[in-house]
Amino acid sequence: MQTESGPLHSPEHIGRLPTPVVEHPLAAERFRELCNAWQAVGIPLWQFDAEGRCTDHPEHPSGFWKHLMGAPESMLRLSHAARDRLTPTQHPFEPFPGVVQVIHAPVRLSRKVIGVVIGLARCDGSDEAFARACQQVQLDQQALRHLAQDIPSRDATAVKHFAHLLRTEVSRICELDEQRTAIQSLTGNLESTYEELNLVYHISEAMALPQNPILLLGRVGPQILEVSRAASLAFVLTPQDLRPGAPAAPSEDRIVRVGRRNPPDDVLDRLAELAGGESARAAGHVLLNNVENRDEVQFARGHAEHVVAMPLRQGGRLLGAMMAIDCRDGGDFTSIDVQLLRAVADRIASFLENQRLYDDLADLFMGMLHSLVNSVDAKDPYTCGHSERVAYISRCLAQAAGLSAYTCDRIYLAGLLHDVGKIGVPDAILTKPGKLTDEEFTVLKRHPQIGAHIVEHVRQIHDLIPGVLHHHERMDGRGYPGGLAGEDIPLLGRIICLADCFDAMTTNRTYRSALPVKAAVAEIRRCAGTQFDPGLAEVFINLDLEDVFVQTRKFAGFDPAFGQSGALKAVTGHLGVSPPRDTAAWARAARPAVERAAPAKPLPRQE
Repeated sequence: MQTESGPLHSPEHIGRLPTPVVEHPLAAERFRELCNAWQAVGIPLWQFDAEGRCTDHPEHPSGFWKHLMGAPESMLRLSHAARDRLTPTQHPFEPFPGVVQVIHAPVRLSRKVIGVVIGLARCDGSDEAFARACQQVQLDQQALRHLAQDIPSRDATAVKHFAHLLRTEVSRICELDEQRTAIQSLTGNLESTYEELNLVYHISEAMALPQNPILLLGRVGPQILEVSRAASLAFVLTPQDLRPGAPAAPSEDRIVRVGRRNPPDDVLDRLAELAGGESARAAGHVLLNNVENRDEVQFARGHAEHVVAMPLRQGGRLLGAMMAIDCRDGGDFTSIDVQLLRAVADRIASFLENQRLYDDLADLFMGMLHSLVNSVDAKDPYTCGHSERVAYISRCLAQAAGLSAYTCDRIYLAGLLHDVGKIGVPDAILTKPGKLTDEEFTVLKRHPQIGAHIVEHVRQIHDLIPGVLHHHERMDGRGYPGGLAGEDIPLLGRIICLADCFDAMTTNRTYRSALPVKAAVAEIRRCAGTQFDPGLAEVFINLDLEDVFVQTRKFAGFDPAFGQSGALKAVTGHLGVSPPRDTAAWARAARPAVERAAPAKPLPRQE
């Protein structure tokens, strides 16, 4: 996309890392070691940067050098000599001709001169040259000449050899420093690559199982910030329901922010539009360094300085966008940053697409389940919606009893299926207006086992069999089909039993009219300990049963608190985490009872 300020991916917008500042051309430790070695032979060394500024000097110069270089004018002249030697000059400046001869060695980094090491060797000059040098720097000639007696004098040949030796040694140090820097850089790159691969691995592992995308992105976002240079992240998800007139999803259901920056929803929405537009298709992203100078993103000024916007696209479907906002180090985003973010975005897009497919599966599962249940309830107009109400009431009781969300969702499903066996009971018995004969009641009592037959062949809901099979058991052992008593009745059966009876009492039936809620509560209290689990009965009675009664009628057909997430957990039996402890305990409590009432071999058909 061409804009007034240039294309979104033009070279001038490719980010660069902050330029490091070189304080010492040779590392201070390296220079000290070099300086001490040369000072032992009477040649002091100074180091100057590329601007001609002195960065390092001898720590303990001898008397002559200390006296000579202690004068302010001496250092000015030495700096002049250093600047002349930073660039090739035919006649470089000599600070003290006839008294001191300069030797030097350039300091290079990647073939670029970044400084110079200057050495001073005393030479035998004329008395006139010595006097002139002292006059130039305003030093006492006699005192300096006396100090010079302790410093060995070098002839031209010796100075030439020393100059060659200094250049060789400095060059070797530069090469070693470059190699050391290259090794450190390689090590850093390997560590960074390992962290990035580790991040991608952990994100992929976290996304292997279906779960709420908003919660997942809130968890992986800090991990991405820890490894990347980004200061903040934002995720904008595309609503799944794109039908005309569909209500807009609230921002908390589609936008996740992580990090320092907190741009408003409209800014993130417009950045997401950029990421999903044609400009991002070729490059796979939109890189916006220096937002303040970009007219096409003026809406983001004050909210971001640099942005990388990544479309979350899978199989041609745009599922949302991921935005990295600003760099922690103050630099621009680079192609290396984009590579890491692209790898992460690809994993997130794959997860979102898988989650969409899981949600479709959940919708299909729940739709078929409700259709099955409704087909059973439809056999008797008086019990229409009964299974859905029992599921809702069972879930309310399970929540009030402190069971986990996972367990409550499983109980909801068991409530839906508890009467599925009635599909095998003749309509004449189910809709008979009067009292059933003993033979008819015997046929009706088969429906828990028929239901267990139906459910046992579906692996994902095999753990719901206790609710289907034992919801007509009684605490005193007079129930059916197993005649179980007390704690031998699985918890699932005890919960659904209460919910089933409450709905039956408060609903019109062919043989009697509905009881008021208060009368139903009195009956539950009277039968606690004989028909109902006394502990669960107490929890149930303490619920706002008038409200529960209203809600079961209001939401007949589907429990909105269950939703896709609950359906998905019900289908798969997991949510990417280990089952809660109370769920495991419930499963253990349920298993012995199921085995006693339902043998390992298929349940025998009863006519």
